[in-house]
Amino acid sequence: MNDIAIVTQDGETVHFECGMDEDVISAGLRQDVILMSSCREGGCATCKALCTDGDYELVRCTVQALPPEEEEQGFVLLCRTFPQSDLTLEVPYTSDRISSSTAEREFFAEVQSIVPIASNAVQLTLRRRPTDVAGSAGGVMFEPGQFFDVQVPGSEQWRSFSPASLPNAEGSLEFLIRILPDGLFSNYLRDVACPGDVVRVRGPSGSFYLRENGLQPRCFVAGGTGLAPVVAMVRQMLDRGDPHETRLYFGVNREEEVFYVQELFSLAEQMPNLSVHVCVMSAGPEWQGQHGTPVDALRRDLQQRCAAPDLYLCGPPSMIDATYEACIELGIPVGNICTEKFLSSGPTNSEPKGISELSQ
Repeated sequence: MNDIAIVTQDGETVHFECGMDEDVISAGLRQDVILMSSCREGGCATCKALCTDGDYELVRCTVQALPPEEEEQGFVLLCRTFPQSDLTLEVPYTSDRISSSTAEREFFAEVQSIVPIASNAVQLTLRRRPTDVAGSAGGVMFEPGQFFDVQVPGSEQWRSFSPASLPNAEGSLEFLIRILPDGLFSNYLRDVACPGDVVRVRGPSGSFYLRENGLQPRCFVAGGTGLAPVVAMVRQMLDRGDPHETRLYFGVNREEEVFYVQELFSLAEQMPNLSVHVCVMSAGPEWQGQHGTPVDALRRDLQQRCAAPDLYLCGPPSMIDATYEACIELGIPVGNICTEKFLSSGPTNSEPKGISELSQ
């Protein structure tokens, strides 16, 4: 057996054993050390970590979840990492994110509403049942930007979505979900779901959340329903009274796909330090917002700025990659950029999943 040392952001270290024929996530689960993970198939990046010491075999990872340059730097996906020696692994979250019981992270929730908000998106509201876990008051606690897994009713499949809402004692979760032609969860929402349905939920998971990095400006770039975790983070800023200059860039392909605009501008009215930029790539002449992509709008603004902002990017891989390249080209330090990509959940369906989150 090899010793696995998990080093967290707050300097704590958790140890457990792992055989050479066992991946790190599975070994932790076997010993009641529950690390952040989602797909368990190397397709997201929820379990990404940096190996600072030891030898390992890394198998079957997608390049979207683990780009070659990151792999060369020593980054791994723990669900695909098989130790060949003792390992020291740094994870991008604090020790309180590591659970010792799956029961602590699973609960049942009731569907409150399913409301169409665009040609290809709905707003799904759930409320946690208060009696699922002993001692639970029914609230939901998470860091805005994180995601929850929701089991597709009638199946063993799970899909992951980030709340647009804030943590609350009422147990309410608001999700913004893209509806796809033949997605498993999309079919449920479109054809079957109704208020009163009960679904199984687990979480929270993910390391996409606000970093404390002084008072430098914050820019949020969201594509499609990648807007959900971004809205949650901006709502957290409003709730805390954060004074940072803040810009939110939200983009879709067509005008009929625009949603949540009223809520965005309501936030801007309440936050004098927030400006909102809604972009449509293929907009008609009557569109009153910005034409093009959120990457175009961000690039224009960054070219006119002196201070390098903190950036939070959430959406399809192509948007994330283009935004990342623009930031590097303009001299934004890599450490200032926090990303969340939406990736395919597998060959059996076409619903996207997010790298630490999924909500498109």
